[in-house]
Amino acid sequence: MSQSAINLRHLRAFTTVVSCGSLVSASRLMHITLPAVSKSLKELEQELGVQLLVRTRKGVHLTQAGEAFHKHAVQVLSSFNQAMDQAQSTPDAPQVLRVGALPTAAGYILAPVVEQMRQRYPGIKVQVLSGVYEYLVGKLRTGEIDLIVGRLIGRDMLGVTFEALYEEDLVLVVRKDHPLAQRERVVLDDLRPYVLLASPQGTLVRISVDNFLLSNSSLEGLQILETLSETFSRVYVHDYDGVWFVQRGLVDLDLRLGIVRALPFASPLLRAPIGLTTPTDRPLSDAAQQFLELLRTWHKNQPEQ
Repeated sequence: MSQSAINLRHLRAFTTVVSCGSLVSASRLMHITLPAVSKSLKELEQELGVQLLVRTRKGVHLTQAGEAFHKHAVQVLSSFNQAMDQAQSTPDAPQVLRVGALPTAAGYILAPVVEQMRQRYPGIKVQVLSGVYEYLVGKLRTGEIDLIVGRLIGRDMLGVTFEALYEEDLVLVVRKDHPLAQRERVVLDDLRPYVLLASPQGTLVRISVDNFLLSNSSLEGLQILETLSETFSRVYVHDYDGVWFVQRGLVDLDLRLGIVRALPFASPLLRAPIGLTTPTDRPLSDAAQQFLELLRTWHKNQPEQ
């Protein structure tokens, strides 16, 4: 390889791996094979003559050289994407709004606002990309998306800023004919006979769950089943007597359809901010500004959860 052979493929593979924290996750998100990702990283490191990433069983970590290179790689990709947008921006070309959606916001808040956007601004093409925060914030930094809608993550905020719109509840949901579903009052001791589905240790949701449980009782004797799979949790709660700690936005449709019911728990420990993450190094496009106004207006008109 000559130096000129370092191209966008290498930079995209590298920045995506850094955002995802693993080669496997990056390969899935990029829709390429794991060997292809490994090859791109190997070629990049060989050409630069330095190690950029340290690979462990828990994922990948940037070396000192990797941190320095990553900063510039992000800037290069951001500049390239801005150049592409400007080159393709002609009087006849439709404006494109690219929205990153964290899972909790993808349906509850985005679906109605995107539909309003389509009706009010038919000349703007809206694209929605869903994924985990690390993946989306990488896309935001490189200019591949315009903004992110979802929960405040509170980490990796370099080059981005967060504007809170509202606070979302973590709810405890059960199937509609669950033994606890018809009760007007439920206490934590009532949960002990049942399996509690919750995110794994270390996640923000699990921290909220543990703080809530510890503030009211003891974790001893509770049957906690850890999972990040929404599909598994939905099936388990539907077929068995499980109780699922979940962000309301993820089960909003299930609640509206009566598939599940939320148990009567409410606590400040089970609330977290939902809002907008935007870049600090470039102004928002007109389309993004119009979208934000619709988003803010839509939320103001919603009843309290």
